[in-house]
Amino acid sequence: MKRIHKITITGLLALPLVGGLFSSCSDTWDDHFDEQRMSSDKSLLELIKSNSELSDFLRVLETAHVYNNNHTTPITYAELLDADQSLTVWAPKNGTFNCDSLLKDCLTQQGDSMVGLHFLGNHIAHTLFNAEMDGEGSPILMMNNKQVLGSQFTINPSEYNIPAMNGLLHIVDREVPYNYNIYEGLTSMSRYKHFGKFLKHYEKHELDENASIQRGIEDGLIVYSDSVMNKTNILYRTFGQINSEDSTYFMFIPDSATWSDIDKEASQYFNYGSILKADSISDYWKNVSLMQGLYYNRNIQHHIMDSINSTMYSAREPEYNVFYRPFDAGGILTGAYIADSLYCSNGTIYNLRKWPFTKEQLYFRPITVETEYQSVLVDSKDCTFNYRTAIGDSISKDGYLDIVQKTSTSNWNVSFRLANTLSATYDIYVVILPKTVYNKNSRDFKPNKFVASLTYQNLDGTKTTVNYDDPISNDPYKVDTVHVGRVTLPTCNYEQQDVTVTLTLTCKMTNRETKFSREMYLDCVYLKPVDTVPNENKKH
Repeated sequence: MKRIHKITITGLLALPLVGGLFSSCSDTWDDHFDEQRMSSDKSLLELIKSNSELSDFLRVLETAHVYNNNHTTPITYAELLDADQSLTVWAPKNGTFNCDSLLKDCLTQQGDSMVGLHFLGNHIAHTLFNAEMDGEGSPILMMNNKQVLGSQFTINPSEYNIPAMNGLLHIVDREVPYNYNIYEGLTSMSRYKHFGKFLKHYEKHELDENASIQRGIEDGLIVYSDSVMNKTNILYRTFGQINSEDSTYFMFIPDSATWSDIDKEASQYFNYGSILKADSISDYWKNVSLMQGLYYNRNIQHHIMDSINSTMYSAREPEYNVFYRPFDAGGILTGAYIADSLYCSNGTIYNLRKWPFTKEQLYFRPITVETEYQSVLVDSKDCTFNYRTAIGDSISKDGYLDIVQKTSTSNWNVSFRLANTLSATYDIYVVILPKTVYNKNSRDFKPNKFVASLTYQNLDGTKTTVNYDDPISNDPYKVDTVHVGRVTLPTCNYEQQDVTVTLTLTCKMTNRETKFSREMYLDCVYLKPVDTVPNENKKH
């Protein structure tokens, strides 16, 4: 061929022909196309130029540039269609799309790339698609890596399968709209800006060292002559790869008014006080907590008619991030909750008519601190420890801490870190086990006697200690959940390494109080959320 022989766009034009899924061309069809191509003396570009009904499409082709690995190239799409490539083009007629708007977008680098991705790349495929043989139901892998069904192209019989030296031309009666994936929809469409703003904030481009070309080393640093950048987002690891065209997701989204109410309610629980970047930390964990039940991967659902698990479901907490019988009357996947939906290239966005969660299901959850874990121990005095395991339905995580006084008269004290607390009100409990847990023949049924204090951080960073001075004792004949007291924490400690809330237990016995025992089998500390908002004031 004459024309441009060397246009190599890595990752865009070097796509392999993908089996029967995207092109069902048989050997017979390949031979037939080769015969047609040999009989044609025009390229795809020349065919488009010769058709007056395609003049608007031609103008866009001649203006927009091909992008390669997030870099613009000097090659226009017109030059691409004049090169030695095997392409299929679905060219929309004049008046079926907004040509002037596209040309205006091409004036900026970002707009130019979007025209290529959303419009031209959505009408060009790097495979040969025969409108007669491949059929309307066959999915086509377009140049922008989107899959489009043949039925989405409106083609008159006299205007399809027009052979060129470098491919096939189909003339279509309408533009095929760009099909966003879920991530693109959330971050590009105005109706989802209340979600997209948060997701977009954590988007960044990272250097792909393996795909980039090194020029050398300067000042001890690698210098690249061609840097390949990949778009990443730390939230992909949290919510799932909702940008991936190879996955199938669905998600639920409330409208902006509902989201504003939900966000306002949650904000009071994520007050990080005066720590560095408190507002940013609050915004991140508040949104992650609210969104955790909204994203679902269809490929990992086991029995979707029985239940659906969000991408943040954990078998360690099976009661959260799961909906049962979603298709039953009043279920989450019925009109009781779903107002309408948006089909995306990698799944579906379901727009909610009402919010399906309570704060107790999402973030205001009970907190259990396993005292047998050495990492939670802050300090101790006048005692030693035995870290023991014991399997039983009523024993938390199959372990407990045996606190042993150093001497027969030692009134010990032990302090524990209480992590992941919110700026909220909690009832404080300790769970104490009977001595028969260790020795079923034990006849030591003396209760413990102790007091407690809790230290937390104020909004200005200072510390306050609340003392629970009334002596506390337990029932030694059972696993006893003993109420210590109530506290309202002004600051949030959720997902922080520097844990600022500590609980101290102090044995409180005189030498004459022989009816009590100084040795304690402590199972865990339990914080129960207290809803201090009256029911009549609740919105959700």
